[in-house]
Amino acid sequence: MASHQSRLLEAERKRCSFDLQELKHYQYGGEKEYKLAKKIEGIVLRDPVLRQDDMHFLSFQQGYQRGLQRSRRAVELMRELKIEHGSTRAAYFWSTVESESLPVMLNLNMFEHALRTQGNEEQSAYWVLLARDFRIIGCYAQTELGHGSFVRGLETRAEYDRTTEEFILNTPTLTGMKWWPGSMGKTATHALVMARLFLAGSDRGMHMFIVPLRHPDTHEPLPGVTVGNIGPKLGYNPVDNGFLSFSKFRVPRVNKLMRHSEVTPDGRLVSHTQAKKASYGTMLFIRSHMVSGQGRRLSQAITIAMRYSAVRQQGFIGPGETGAETAVLDYVSQQYLLFPVLASAFAFQHVGKAMAKTFTQLDPKNAELVQELHASSSCLKALTAFIAVKGVETCRRACGGHGYSRFSGLPHIYEFGAAAEIYEGDALVLYLQGARYLMKAMRTVQSGGVLKGSIKYLSHWLSAAPGSSPITTGVDTLADLTVLSNIFECTAARMLSNAADKLNFFLGQADLSPAQAWNKAAPWLIRASEAHGEALLVVGFASIADVKLSRPLRRLMKTCALLYSLWRIEQNTMFFLETGTITPADVQTIHGLVMEQLAILRPDVVSLVDGFDLPDALLQSALGAQDGDVYTRLYDFAKREPLNKTEVADGIHEFLKPLMKSRI
Repeated sequence: MASHQSRLLEAERKRCSFDLQELKHYQYGGEKEYKLAKKIEGIVLRDPVLRQDDMHFLSFQQGYQRGLQRSRRAVELMRELKIEHGSTRAAYFWSTVESESLPVMLNLNMFEHALRTQGNEEQSAYWVLLARDFRIIGCYAQTELGHGSFVRGLETRAEYDRTTEEFILNTPTLTGMKWWPGSMGKTATHALVMARLFLAGSDRGMHMFIVPLRHPDTHEPLPGVTVGNIGPKLGYNPVDNGFLSFSKFRVPRVNKLMRHSEVTPDGRLVSHTQAKKASYGTMLFIRSHMVSGQGRRLSQAITIAMRYSAVRQQGFIGPGETGAETAVLDYVSQQYLLFPVLASAFAFQHVGKAMAKTFTQLDPKNAELVQELHASSSCLKALTAFIAVKGVETCRRACGGHGYSRFSGLPHIYEFGAAAEIYEGDALVLYLQGARYLMKAMRTVQSGGVLKGSIKYLSHWLSAAPGSSPITTGVDTLADLTVLSNIFECTAARMLSNAADKLNFFLGQADLSPAQAWNKAAPWLIRASEAHGEALLVVGFASIADVKLSRPLRRLMKTCALLYSLWRIEQNTMFFLETGTITPADVQTIHGLVMEQLAILRPDVVSLVDGFDLPDALLQSALGAQDGDVYTRLYDFAKREPLNKTEVADGIHEFLKPLMKSRI
């Protein structure tokens, strides 16, 4: 017999006003792709080794060992299914496996990617095959204990010895020790090491070297290599982030990656003429998938929080205090917390898919377009990671006390989200990277040049009268996606103009170097880059109105796009007031429109999260299971806790009982 909570969730589903299968197909790019993804997902989640039913109960060491076990089985299963690396089937496979938590996964992405883009044809052909066949397991060793994003500050040295045609690697200081690279602690056999090249005592800058770390048979560190695990982290603990140092460790001359330059046997550095920006394409493609990945993370969190809010009953809001208590989801305060997270999940997935399509068609020889996309993807990665981790935390808090339990599944999602704010670039660093290109674009506009692509809006809005509103505001116009897109683009253009003015002001001060001027202007530059990212997301999500969908589903997706845009104005009201793109009177209008979108979405929100089609075996959440039977599942999870295997826990008789029998 179904529980009371299960019946509540089923009643919610009966309110659905759209075709649920249509939404599922749209999420995956079509019916064919959906069926393929679900077929692979089913195979993976039925595998007893790849399932993560024990994920909430593992210690740090057990988590790593399970990661190794799952890595082996994942590669074996991929071979059994004849899934080609880099294919659509592979993407669905690794997504279901949750590959980012596997100790070996960096071998197939960052390690292989760097080999292909930084090595010459001979190096790439040799080493990539070894990595793809798992005859070696690689990692990417750049970050040091005292140095992160500032690559020029790295201390690891590679000095060339002409007599033996070898590079001698040394770690000169404690802060020069490699620190944080994933898979390096205990797993990797080889590392791509970023080191400072010295030729005849002359510092020739940063170069990359293929360096063996461990004996191929015993897996013991090689003489001259000190390597280990840096210890427990907030999340990603199955991935063994490590430390690494060298003492007079030698590698052959041919182990320097040589696509862009090579050291000749007699010790000369010869640069090659290939465009160094050619490697941008894959990096940009990875960032586009990170935007979609933030959407997937939010979809997991909001599925849990929305389902739990539908079955959790607390208090009364009707006349009198009789009958059943009110579902938490019927409190407008809960809707105001959760529905924007739902809209954000759809926004990120929609924009991420569009980005991926753009980047697959990218011509790496188009340097201007590559720079533009690099700037935009930098801003989007930073912004979506921030919104996503905040959204996951919002979902956890919205689940009350049970959200604090690991059995809710939300702490696990949060841990992954928190890491995403840092890896592939810290937010402030990325915003400032984006700002460099955006300031260049500002100079182009000011000199009468023409902009294209995602920044062409600058030309239009910077020609408008300063301080004038881009629209005639009011209820009708503010509920229009085109109008909202204009507001965001105009706001970004004016904030970029303000930032450029600040930068020029500091550059004009005789006592400041260009670097000091940039540092002084950084707060304005960061805010302007953030505004650019906000505009890209709002304009990108607004394009969902042009997607071929049935009328009921299109109505809901447009409502999500409206809610997302209006909510982002509420979250950053000062940006818009400062730039004059809205008036103080508009603020209340916008809040009222947000409330209207909540009411429109309310009957369908449970079915909308069902549209993400996330199986219970993937969520591993007592609160977010499809049947809604949350309290039975919470109790079942608790009974599986290892502490409950015995009635009397270890340590009770050794420590507690003597204390209870002691006397003061």
